[in-house]
Amino acid sequence: MDEDERQLESQQEDRTGRVRSPVSGLDSATNAGASVEITARDIFSRRTHRRVRSELPAYLMIQCSWFTAFGLQMVLFPYLITNRLGLNGTELGLANMALSAPSVIFLLIGGVIAERASGKYLLTLLHLMAAVPAAILAIIVATGNLAYGYMIIYGIAMGTVGAFMMPARDSIINEVVDRRARVGSGVTLQQGVAFATIAQFAAQIAGLILGGYADELTRMPSWLGGFTIGPIPSWELLVFQAIIVGLGAGFALFLARGRKFKSERNGLGAAFGDIKEGFQVVVADGKLWAMTVLMFGVGIFVIGSFLVVLPIINRDLYGLSSDGIRDMFVTFWLGAFVSSVTLSLFRAIKRPGRLLLTAQLLGSLAILIMLAKPPHWIFLVIVFVWGLAAGISIATSRSIVQDAAPKNHLSRVLSIYQLGFMAGAPFGAAVMGWLIDFFPDQPQRVAVVPALGMTLLIGWMVVRTPIWNMKHIADAKKA
Repeated sequence: MDEDERQLESQQEDRTGRVRSPVSGLDSATNAGASVEITARDIFSRRTHRRVRSELPAYLMIQCSWFTAFGLQMVLFPYLITNRLGLNGTELGLANMALSAPSVIFLLIGGVIAERASGKYLLTLLHLMAAVPAAILAIIVATGNLAYGYMIIYGIAMGTVGAFMMPARDSIINEVVDRRARVGSGVTLQQGVAFATIAQFAAQIAGLILGGYADELTRMPSWLGGFTIGPIPSWELLVFQAIIVGLGAGFALFLARGRKFKSERNGLGAAFGDIKEGFQVVVADGKLWAMTVLMFGVGIFVIGSFLVVLPIINRDLYGLSSDGIRDMFVTFWLGAFVSSVTLSLFRAIKRPGRLLLTAQLLGSLAILIMLAKPPHWIFLVIVFVWGLAAGISIATSRSIVQDAAPKNHLSRVLSIYQLGFMAGAPFGAAVMGWLIDFFPDQPQRVAVVPALGMTLLIGWMVVRTPIWNMKHIADAKKA
C-alpha cells in the first residue's frame, strides 16, 4: 500500500476507529442534521410544556372574567328591580325565573355542543355574546328608560348564554388537568376543581364589592381611614360588567382546542339521541343520579332563598339598599372562598360524600336562626356559615361528578347535573317570591321552608343512595 492510499484510509477513520464516509463532509452534515433535529424536538417539547402549563392560569382567568361580571350582576339585578323600580317579591321571583329558566331549555343542547365543538373557540364566542346584554342595559339605565320588561329581556338573554357557557367551561378543567399530568404536573382533578372554585369565589367577591357602590355613597370604617367611595352610577358598573366579561374571550385563546366527541348519529335527531344517551348514563350510575337529584333540591330550596328571600330581608327587615346586598353576598362568597381554599390543600378527600352531605345539612339548619330576627351582624354570621357549607358543597359535588362521569360523555353528564340545579332554581325563585309576599311583615319566616326541605332530602340521600358510603376513587381501587 503506497503512501497516498494510507492517507486516504486514515482520513476515512475518525479518532474512535469508526470508518468515515469517503464523501467529504457527509458525516458532518449527518451529525449536524441529527443535532438540529434533537434541538428542534427539545425546543418543541419546551414550548409544548410551557403552552400546556399556561392553560390552567388562562382557565382561571376565564373563571375570574365570567364571575367578576356575575358578581356585579348578582347585586345590580335585584337592586334595579327592588330599589330602583320599587317592586316586591313576586316580581323579583319572576325576574330571577327569567334569568334561570333558559338553562332548563338550552342546557342539554349546550352539553352536546360543548362535546362537539372546540372549547377554545366556543368560550371565546360566548364571552363576547355575554357582553352585549350588559352593554344594552347600561344604555337603557343611563338614558332613564329602565322598565321591568327590559329586566326580563336581559334575564332571558344572559340566562341563554349561561346555559351554553356552563358545560363548555366546566368540562374543560378535566382536559386541562389531564394534559398537565402528561408533562409531569402533580395537580390532581380535585385540586384543579378547587383552584377553579377559588377563582370563581374570589372573582364573585370582587364583583359583589363593586356592585355595592351602585348609586350609593359608602364610608369606610375609621380604622381604614374613614374615606368615602362612590356613589358609582349603576350604568357605569354595567359598562364595566360588559368589558370584564368580554376580556374572557382573549384568555380563552390560550387554551388548546381540546377533545371533540364524534357522534355516530346523523341528521336532526342526532342531538336528541346524544342527550338521551347522556340521561341513560346518569340514570345507570347511582352516584351521578343521586348528585343530579341533590342539585335539583339545592336549586329549589337554597338558590330560591338566596336569590329572593335574602334581598327582601335586606330591604324590609334591615332597611338596606345595594350596600346591604353587597355585604350579604360578599359575606356568603367569602365563606365559600375560605372553605374552597381549605379543600385545595388536600389532594383527595377519603369520604367526599359524607363531607358534602354534612356541609349541606349544617348550612340548611343555620338559616333557622333568622326566625329570631337577629341583629344584622348575626345575620351576616349566618350567611358566612351558609357560604362555608356552599363552598364545600360546590367543590366536592363537582369532583364527585367529574370522577364518576365517562370521559366520552363528560359534557353531557355535566349539563344534566347542572340541569338539576338550574331546573330547580326558577321554580324555587317563584315559590319563594310568592311565600315572601304571603308573609309581608315577617319575611324571615320563609327560612323554615328551605331548612325543612333540605333536611328531608339529605336524609333520603343518606338512606337510599351510595353517596354517604362512597370513597375517593383511588381509595376504592385499593380496597
